[in-house]
Amino acid sequence: MVNTQRKRVCISILNWNNAPETMECIQSLGTFADIDAEVIVLDNGSSDDSVEVLSRTAGITLMTSDVNLGFAGGHNLVMRHALQHDFDYVWLLNNDACVDPGCLPRLLAAMESDPSIGAASPVIRDKAAPHQVQHALSLLNDTGTGVLEYPDLDRAAVMQQNHPDRIILWGTALLLKRSTIAQVGLLDDKLFAYSEDTDYSLRCIRHKLKNHVVLEASIRHDAPPHPRKPHYYYYTQRNAILMWRKYVGLAQLARVIRWNAKLAHDQLQGLQGNPAAQTAIKLGIWDGLTGQGGAFRPQRALRPHQHLVIQTLLTLA
Repeated sequence: MVNTQRKRVCISILNWNNAPETMECIQSLGTFADIDAEVIVLDNGSSDDSVEVLSRTAGITLMTSDVNLGFAGGHNLVMRHALQHDFDYVWLLNNDACVDPGCLPRLLAAMESDPSIGAASPVIRDKAAPHQVQHALSLLNDTGTGVLEYPDLDRAAVMQQNHPDRIILWGTALLLKRSTIAQVGLLDDKLFAYSEDTDYSLRCIRHKLKNHVVLEASIRHDAPPHPRKPHYYYYTQRNAILMWRKYVGLAQLARVIRWNAKLAHDQLQGLQGNPAAQTAIKLGIWDGLTGQGGAFRPQRALRPHQHLVIQTLLTLA
């Protein structure tokens, strides 16, 4: 294994009203014999006793924000700190993840052995036994308008070998080089949560940096519930539209609009009886179409002309 001694790693963990799960994540890190790691927990505007609880937690540096900055804004705050304090790497780690032994050293070894790698991720497994693979590899499709998923590790290894310049990483446990952040920049604050990892992967590709999944490293992560909370549907709908506004050319626009309309239509059908989630989807569509970023504001009501625009879009499904 490549020697990772003396590499300074800033481990960035965001907490929002969930100190017990954050502490479980911290405890799973264990100790690092050959890595100079600092665990920074940013409390992202919690309204419970999280700050009090985390302030008593040994082995971490606690930062706080008065408001919820989202995944992007929260990690950006820690990344700025890491750049100012000369860390070599920043590891963006979900607070609902548990780290398997050897994960971080294996990620570092892969990145140190290949200077062309700008960002790396482990395999993501279910937190619950038998810890089946939840996510291994995402590959940008031929048209650049979506991703193909490869949960089988052997198949993922082949695809990564054959298409190293088309890998899209998840942000659940994303390791970034300092030089990557300097070259590519911070996460896109406008996205707030969800899709910011896809956006960052695409930006790495544009800068000729490889995204790489270290298939020998793994974390365990909560399986998503169903149905999810309304904010999930809002952000995924809105950010999908913001992403095609940002990346998709006119030649592919009609295809992507139809795909997005079908996604929204299917979600609305599947969430009958859940008016809060259905409203969140429609608000996400409207805010995406009008280019609005930032945090979800669920208290709004759509106006008649907004409903008309959304219904027209859904007829394309």
